[in-house]
Amino acid sequence: MSINFSDPYALILIPIVLLPVYLWYKTSHYHALRKKIILLTRLMVLLLLVLALAGAELRFTVDQQSVVFVVDVSASCEKAREKAEDFIKEALKHKEVDEQAAIVVFGENARVEQPMLDNLQFNRIETVIERQQTNIENSIILGSGLLPDGLRKRMVLFSDGNENCGDAWQEMGGLARKNVRLDVVPLEVKDGPDVRIDSLQVPQKLYAGERFSIQTRVYSNIDTTAVLRFYRDDQVIIEDKVNVTSGENVFVYSSTIGESGFYTFKVVGEIGHHDTIPENNQAGAFTVVQGTPKVLVVEGYQGEGRSIINAIQSSGIETELTTPANLPLTPQKLSAYGLVILCNVPAESIPKQAMEAIHSSVRDLGMGLVMVGGENSYGPGGYYQTPIEKALPVYMDLRGKAEIPSLGLVLVIDKSGSMGEQAGGYSKIALAREAAVQATSILSPYDQVGVVAFDSSAAWVVETQKVEDLEFIQGSIASIQAGGGTNIFPALQVAYSSLKDVETKYKHIILLTDGQSATSGDYYYLAKRMQQSGITMSTVAVGDGADILLMQQLAEWGGGRYYFTNDAQNVPRIFTKETMKALRHYLVEEEFYPGISSSSPLIDGIREAPPLEGYVATTPKGTAQVVLSSHRNDPVLAKWQYGLGRSVAFTTDSGGKWSGNWIRWPGYNQIWSNIVSWVLPRVDENHPLSLRSYMDNNLGIVEVESVDTDRVVPTFASIVGPDLENMQVPLDPVGPGKYQARFKVSEPGAYLINIRQEVEEGFRMVNGGLIVPYSSEYKSPGTNYPFLEQLAHSTGGIIIDDPAQVFADNLAPVKGAVRLWPWFLTTALLLFMVDIATRRISFRLNSLSRVWQKKTREQEYQDSTTSRLNRRKSELKDWQEIKLQTPKPAPTPDSTGRSLDRPEPAPRKKEPIDTPTNEETTQRLLRRVGKKG
Repeated sequence: MSINFSDPYALILIPIVLLPVYLWYKTSHYHALRKKIILLTRLMVLLLLVLALAGAELRFTVDQQSVVFVVDVSASCEKAREKAEDFIKEALKHKEVDEQAAIVVFGENARVEQPMLDNLQFNRIETVIERQQTNIENSIILGSGLLPDGLRKRMVLFSDGNENCGDAWQEMGGLARKNVRLDVVPLEVKDGPDVRIDSLQVPQKLYAGERFSIQTRVYSNIDTTAVLRFYRDDQVIIEDKVNVTSGENVFVYSSTIGESGFYTFKVVGEIGHHDTIPENNQAGAFTVVQGTPKVLVVEGYQGEGRSIINAIQSSGIETELTTPANLPLTPQKLSAYGLVILCNVPAESIPKQAMEAIHSSVRDLGMGLVMVGGENSYGPGGYYQTPIEKALPVYMDLRGKAEIPSLGLVLVIDKSGSMGEQAGGYSKIALAREAAVQATSILSPYDQVGVVAFDSSAAWVVETQKVEDLEFIQGSIASIQAGGGTNIFPALQVAYSSLKDVETKYKHIILLTDGQSATSGDYYYLAKRMQQSGITMSTVAVGDGADILLMQQLAEWGGGRYYFTNDAQNVPRIFTKETMKALRHYLVEEEFYPGISSSSPLIDGIREAPPLEGYVATTPKGTAQVVLSSHRNDPVLAKWQYGLGRSVAFTTDSGGKWSGNWIRWPGYNQIWSNIVSWVLPRVDENHPLSLRSYMDNNLGIVEVESVDTDRVVPTFASIVGPDLENMQVPLDPVGPGKYQARFKVSEPGAYLINIRQEVEEGFRMVNGGLIVPYSSEYKSPGTNYPFLEQLAHSTGGIIIDDPAQVFADNLAPVKGAVRLWPWFLTTALLLFMVDIATRRISFRLNSLSRVWQKKTREQEYQDSTTSRLNRRKSELKDWQEIKLQTPKPAPTPDSTGRSLDRPEPAPRKKEPIDTPTNEETTQRLLRRVGKKG
């Protein structure tokens, strides 16, 4: 133990600060004792301040150690987990009472199994972790953070060393700087009989009709047979039974593709019983077949897209017609098309996956999108707050509009027990709540809304009120819970009673149920009363268990619309669609001549146009360009750039109800040719790019080669993973015309890659992809002993095989320290107060002496008086005892000669006098003395 100083040079101030004190002492005129007190306090204050300034601290040696067990629980170490658990339990038996331990488990990420404790109790690992990857780096970061300062530090790593995510080497320097020793317990991964498919290779760029080779590499540690099946877009194209020998095997086949587009290939091996890891029996690849980009036209109703197809085909562009239900569900399948056109398509008819794929393809892969209007498009079609709305240049709701007719809306929602059932991972009641929230968010403060929830009885969730406190309204909706029976009629009565007297332009009820009412009622009479009060009613039936006939009749009698869906996830879109239709100002059915709002390639060659009979009202987004507008200044034709792609909003229809004059107009083909030409990606075919992508451990590698070798061109990759999340990755130049980028592969699946080069002439673009069939966790290379040994040796650690070594006394001692300067400062402050008191408080020593002597004399007098009285009391008591014990003397004659024994005459009686006893007298005297004292 010793005292050290962090800044010892400050100690030279000691003689410097003592000089003024010495001079003061020589010249001061204080009394001698006072002067000495002041001198002492000042010397102590200055000395303590200098010691504090020098950073005084008490140093000592710490022998205690803290240990973090870091355990690999990834898929490759599954069979070795029990060994690690037993090793830890045995090691803890050798821990001293004052030593600490913690446990961290890791796979793809790391978590604390047990925090740092001095009484750690452990049986087995309970924490659930992502097992598809091994990230030792994350575990080192988390584990080192648990090690407390001031103790000797050790980490014990249990792993097979097959790191396929992160870089543990980056943390070794940090461990060494923190004096953390890393010891390693290798987890032995024994290879069983296994066959794995390492790769599938096809050309990443082809031409239609070109014959190409398909090559797959298969590794095996045994001789066996296997059946290889090759798929193109989920269709088997080749099946072959092959002999697999120990080591690497290469199998080559050939195929052709007749049409342009984006294709995925997959090979799956059927190995049989002698296969330890079935997860590694597949591989995948992408190819792009060059050709003219196709336009996919989606009809909401038959015939809606015919006029557009005719107009586009007149320009020589290939088109394909489909329905919403048949839309491709993934970006890779959508990549066969350069443009998707939605013609009066209701949102609820588009599968959720397809809607998300369209959004991702426009934003991340450069696909074009056009939405054409109609009664079931835009807001009235249920696109409010959907992924497709994000991609379009217009909002589905009306913003900043004055004099919009008001709406009174009551939502009648079934909350019976059946509404608690699951639908696509969500309960039906949760989807109903979401639908109600979305419906209310469309309304303006001038509208009124109420929400009635019913089971066997009806109750207000939100009483009908103006939409002024939307947060309160939506918060109340969130409280609806499922439970109870189903009774529809009383709920409709409650809604009618509330809505009939509401003063709004329009009044509407939306009824949602998934069941049949337990009781009947006069629904027809109630619907007629609603009509008389100006109330319309629409109904939504969810599932086959609903009373479909009743719901259809209610919608017909109520003058509204009937909706049926087997998928409860469509309910929110149905509610927003119905709410917008109830508002009525979204569908503008008036004749007008479109006005040109701005010049644009979309109207090149167009000088004048015939009138339109209607459109869907929308609101343009901030960066959108409105090309044509209506007589109400609403967008009729608008465009914008969204991510890598472009999109157009054409708010009139294509079926002829509103656009009949345009369909017959000669300029109709021209305007659609302009739209398609602008939306389709414009690629510089004179300077094409070539793309190659492959896997390197757990990283995806993208390599691009350009014919432009005399300069560096900014090159970017937009990568869409299996979760449709987008990564923007810049490519670095690695040679003349060559660029490369690496990106993290987070999970198995398809990764779509769009390469884009920005040049003065515009841009160059190429699409490709990468298939990750399985995590490298399943490659089973055995235990990586060299890597584990290098990790341990970099921090002075070792490979250990004995649990007793974990808490062995073989760590370098740690120097502990306690900072003394805070205590020195506190003491100096207290002494400074003593110095002030000594100088400021005036007193004389002889005065203190007299006061003390007086107090002493009084105490002595009091003590002496009390003693005398006590002594007198004792004497009197003794005298009384002697008197009582003395015998009575014999009678003697008196002076008259009479015998004393002669009887005397009786004496005269006297009144008794209370004479105090000796004891009472003594007590009174003692009290008097006490008062004087």
